[in-house]
Order: sequence, then C-alpha cells, then structure tokens
Amino acid sequence: MKHMKKLAALLLALVMALALAVPAMAAEETVEVGTTGHTYTVYQIFAGDQVAGSATLGNIKWGNGIDDYKLISRLKADSRLVVNGKNVFEDIDESIEDTAITAAQVAAVLGEYADNSNVARVFAAVAATANCFNRGSAVGTVTDETTTLELDPGYYLIVDNASQYQDASNSSLLQVTNKGKFTIQKKYDLPTLKKQVKDANGAWSDAASWSIGDNVEFQLVGTLPMNYLEYPVYEYKFWDWLGDNFSYNGDAKAYYVDAAGKETEINASFFKVKTDGMYLNVVEEKCNLWIGFSDLKQAVNISDTTNCKIVVKYSAKLLTTAAIGENGNVNKALLTYSAFLDGSIAAVKGTSVDTVMVFTNEFDITKVDGADNSKKLQGAEFKLEKDGKYVIVDRDNKVTSWDDTQAAGSTLTSDADGLVKIIGLGEGTYKLHEIKAPAGYNVLTAPIDVVITDVTGTDTETGLPKLNRLTIALDGGDAQNGDVTTGLVTATVENNTGASLPETGGVGTTLFYIIGGMLMVGAAVLLVTRKRMSDAK
Repeated sequence: MKHMKKLAALLLALVMALALAVPAMAAEETVEVGTTGHTYTVYQIFAGDQVAGSATLGNIKWGNGIDDYKLISRLKADSRLVVNGKNVFEDIDESIEDTAITAAQVAAVLGEYADNSNVARVFAAVAATANCFNRGSAVGTVTDETTTLELDPGYYLIVDNASQYQDASNSSLLQVTNKGKFTIQKKYDLPTLKKQVKDANGAWSDAASWSIGDNVEFQLVGTLPMNYLEYPVYEYKFWDWLGDNFSYNGDAKAYYVDAAGKETEINASFFKVKTDGMYLNVVEEKCNLWIGFSDLKQAVNISDTTNCKIVVKYSAKLLTTAAIGENGNVNKALLTYSAFLDGSIAAVKGTSVDTVMVFTNEFDITKVDGADNSKKLQGAEFKLEKDGKYVIVDRDNKVTSWDDTQAAGSTLTSDADGLVKIIGLGEGTYKLHEIKAPAGYNVLTAPIDVVITDVTGTDTETGLPKLNRLTIALDGGDAQNGDVTTGLVTATVENNTGASLPETGGVGTTLFYIIGGMLMVGAAVLLVTRKRMSDAK
C-alpha cells in the first residue's frame, strides 16, 4: 500500500512537471526595495516554464546550484513543518535520481499552502540558512539603487544580507516570476525590553516611591520579532542590575502573555535564575540577577507573536542603604537575544536596555509650644502607623520594618531641639500617634493624618525617571512642598501647657488656725482664774 502511495505521488509529480510546457523566456522583474540600506541576494529554487502573464510554473526542475538532497533532508527534519502530527514533506523520497520529479513533488506540497503561511515562511528560512546553495550560485543582487533584475521563469528566494549583530534579518522572500513586483519590506521589530516597578497605587510604572524595608515588585516585559517563528532556536535572556540598595527575594516567575492579555506561567524548568554576579561584556558592571532561556521555543509554544510578551516578575527589599531624595535608587535591566538558524551560528543578536527608579523620603517632625512656636519641646513620644502597621526604625532613625502591634513599633522621641526624624518613607497616608506629651503639656487626643506624595516624570535630557515634586499634607489641609533634592518633608506639631486647677481649703484653713489660737488663750485664762479662786478660799 505504501509503495502504491509513493507511485501515485510520483505520477502526480510527473503530470505537474509536464504541465504548461512552453519555451522559457527571461523577463525583467521589478524588485521594490525602498530605502532600507540593505543588500539582497537572489537565488533560484525552482526553474520551469510559464505562459506570458501567468504565474503558473510548469516543467518544474531545481534551480541554479541548489543542493536538493540537503534541502529535502533539512525540510523533513524540521519540527516547524509538522502539521497534524506529520511533517508535510515526509513522503518525498530524496533518493530519487530524477531531480525534476523531486522538485515537482516539493513544489506540489508548497502549492497546498497560502502565501505567507507558516509552511512557506519556514521553507524560505530553511532554504536560506541550511547552506542549500552552492557557492556562487546566486543569480543576482538587489540594493536600493538596483531595483530590476532579468530573471528566467522560476521560483526565487531573496535573502537579506543585513549585519547579524545590528539588525534583524528579514524574512526571506519567496516569489514566482510573473506575479507582480517582488516587494521587500525591512522589518525593524527587534525584541524590546520594558522594565517596570509597581507603585503605591498598584499600577506598573517607570518610577515609584516606597519605604525602606518594603518588598518592591518589579517586572521585565520583553517582546518578540515578527519573524520569530522562522528560527529553530531562540535564546532569550534578562540581565538585571538591582544595585546595592535592593536585596532580591528569590521569587522570580516567568509568564507568556498573549495578544488578548491572557497570562500563562512558564514552567521554571525551562529557564535559569542566577544571582552570583553575571557579567556581560556590553556593560562595565556585573548584574545581580539573571533569568535566561537557552531556547525560548522549547519553553513556550507560540503560534503568533503579534502583541505577545514574555514577562518576568520578582520582588526585592529596599535596604537601609537606600538613597533619599531625587538621586533615587536605580534599577535597570537589559535583554539579550540570539536567533540560531544553523548549528551554533547566531544569525540575529542584539540587546535592549531599560531603567526604573525607586524613590524614598525623610519625614521630620518638630515639637513646639502651642503659645510660642519658637520654644522647642523635648520628650514628646510618637508612634507612626500605616495601614494598621507601626514603623520600626534603627538607631539612625532609618526605617527597617513594620509591625502589626503598636507596642512593638518604635517609640519616636523628640530631642532637645524638639526634632523627630524618620528616614526612608515612601508616599502614602500615615497616622502619627502622640502617646506621651512633654512634662507640663497635654497629650494630643487624636492621631494626625499625614499624606506624603511623590510626583514623578521623565528627565528630558537623560530620558530617565525623575522626581518632579514632593508634598506633605496634615489632617486634610493644603499640601506643602517638600525638598525634592533631599527628599525632606516636614511638619510642626504643637502642644499646649496643662490648665491651672482650682484648690479647696483657702480661708477656712486660716480661720481654723485663728480660732484654735483663741481657744488656747481662753483655756490659759480659765486655768489662771481657777487657780486664783482656789488660793482665795
């Protein structure tokens, strides 16, 4: 039965090969290149005959200088050409000596698929990269200035000769003569990287404001080129510089996000995560975090790269070494990609870089006398709360963490200048509780609502995230500007002295002393009088 199928296929190929047998005549073909600045090499895959004005090819034979055995072998071994569980070229016997028959068989398979189909694109990629053409077999070249070629009837492959380290190679163009212009469009859609940090509102942004000790969430968003499917192997690596002010939490996860925004986690066995100071020669420093796919095509099955993304998410703790104010805490990442076409040759290789910034601030409280603000009060004690948690600071007044209980939170005490410092606060709403007033003063009966806001933007000169404005507002009052340079926001908190309380006693006590004295004198007089009366008797 198998032999009968092969015989039928051969007979069909022979019929196709004999179809439209007319003399072959060369014709001038126009190649529309545009201003790409590239050079394109033209190869003939199939030769044949054509009726004038018709794109149908008859008497199909292999083109000039092609190694048909190598081409068919590579096609049959390529997993990208498997449709419904079977390679579309599987039934072609490359051992057949009649090259016209095998060429017609290959053409018959290709004829079953539409223009720009996956099969057509992979066929072109294999033909262009599997060294299937003998040296010097090109039939011509095309540039911006040379836009016409005299071509014999046939099926042609046009290959972009772009530098492999500077630009993405174009999809190889397949076209038959008499089918109109050979239109070449340069594809500039190299993979790109967007690094983002989650802000206090839960949105992904280029900049955010957080407190020291917070676990800051980051994501790396990478895109893929339009011709991604043409590459058998695609290496894809994220290089991340957390800097000295962040500590990676060991929680990186990778996701594939399709055009509809559906997020699917990628099995961790398909990528590696390293934190031992990986070095990349395009920069002068070692990265803290590296997430790499040696072959992204093995990690996730992507049938259409349009608007799809590869996303890595992780978190890192902001440390007490964090810079305060506009200098911010830089966190940058770099994406490298290498598309392997044949063996270990990187046909496309490049990089993409992006930077985010995390800001943090200092909050200074000055405790003063309510009647005389120039008088600073020492010994006032506070607790600072945010979202039900209380701040813990170190001996340098830098935030280290937050606790659920007020008792465990740090007691913030005003010094001789009435000053309390809290270093390393992100934007947000806080409650300042006074738990003890200075001696002779009344403690505040309600906490003070404190709202700190960071307004970020982009530096027009560097293109990097920038802290544009810093404000503070107390108890719903007007926002007051802080110092962007130092990241300092301040608040003055007043205390009033205790009231003079009324006393009991007063005159009654004095009267008691006077009456007591009079009674003592009266008693003495009575004793003297009695004694005299007794003596007289």
